[in-house]
Amino acid sequence: MIVAAGAGAVSASPLFRRLLSGGSAEAASKAEDARILQLVLQLEYTQVAFYQQALRDAGLGGELREFARTALGHERKHLAVITQALGAKAGPKPTFAFGARTRSPDAFRKTAIELEDIAVAGYNGQATNLTKGTLAAAAEIVSVEARHAAWVRALGGAVAAPDPVDEPMTAAQVVAGLQKIGLRTS
Repeated sequence: MIVAAGAGAVSASPLFRRLLSGGSAEAASKAEDARILQLVLQLEYTQVAFYQQALRDAGLGGELREFARTALGHERKHLAVITQALGAKAGPKPTFAFGARTRSPDAFRKTAIELEDIAVAGYNGQATNLTKGTLAAAAEIVSVEARHAAWVRALGGAVAAPDPVDEPMTAAQVVAGLQKIGLRTS
């Protein structure tokens, strides 16, 4: 009985409905790739700035500091890949105001979970809008973002993967989430 209820809940999720309907691959184009890469660029800038500031100001130690250093290294590489893909079209580095989110280990951990979840949901939300080649590159990044989310959750004693599926986010939801964390747009 529980299995049947669980299976019904999963099959009714928006993710599985999109998978069954085939998504919107016909909308993918190089122009759409560029628009999405600009969004991802803002995400990666935010992650790099967040981890840098937290390593400087949050008093991180032990495994939490190791997580932040490792994640920062990964995010820097992600940022470099996205910047290179955009070339001269890459948008400028934004400003940030993280406030208390980077001033204590607990605040950092909670925000890192939120930020990594936004990254996964943002990449997943835009996946069906990407051309095949750009999608392949994004998949290589989103898998690492998901591991970051699981790792930082585990460090706080939380379930590493609390949900059976990740709900995708629209571009507007990603921007709103990043602004809540500290991204400042002009």
